[in-house]
Amino acid sequence: MNGSVSPLDRVFASLAYLMPLSSAYIAGGYFLQFLATNAPPLSDALNIIMTPLIPFILLDNSIFGIAIFFGLFIFVVRNTNISRFIRYNVLQGLLVSILISISMLIIRMLGLGSVALIGESLMNVLFLGGMGIVVYGVFQSVRGEYAEIPTISEAINMQLPY
Repeated sequence: MNGSVSPLDRVFASLAYLMPLSSAYIAGGYFLQFLATNAPPLSDALNIIMTPLIPFILLDNSIFGIAIFFGLFIFVVRNTNISRFIRYNVLQGLLVSILISISMLIIRMLGLGSVALIGESLMNVLFLGGMGIVVYGVFQSVRGEYAEIPTISEAINMQLPY
């Protein structure tokens, strides 16, 4: 597949993972504190990487995040003039972002965020899982290949048969 995807399509497909990165980063409060305390060099490296993305993270986690979501869905995912590769990755990024956000909401609504061990563990799973998906999705996009995430990719293939 990687020979038929243009370099520009690869870049735009990689950008699709900014939304799940934003959601995962918000869920990573406990883990980022742990890194700052126990592994300062690793925490500093992560801060250097994330600092340019802070304005987007703040924008995405505000009321404008809903507008960004609907804008991407309506003008990119449903636009058949855009390559399927970009639409696939944008939809996958949106779904992962939704899953992380809804999971965080459920954790907070159930009051598990205040229970130290359970809340921290669940938020760390969301952060590390989300970051893993983001890294995998960007890596596959740069290679020009579809990132196959079980269940999510199946749902996307049902939504984007063309």
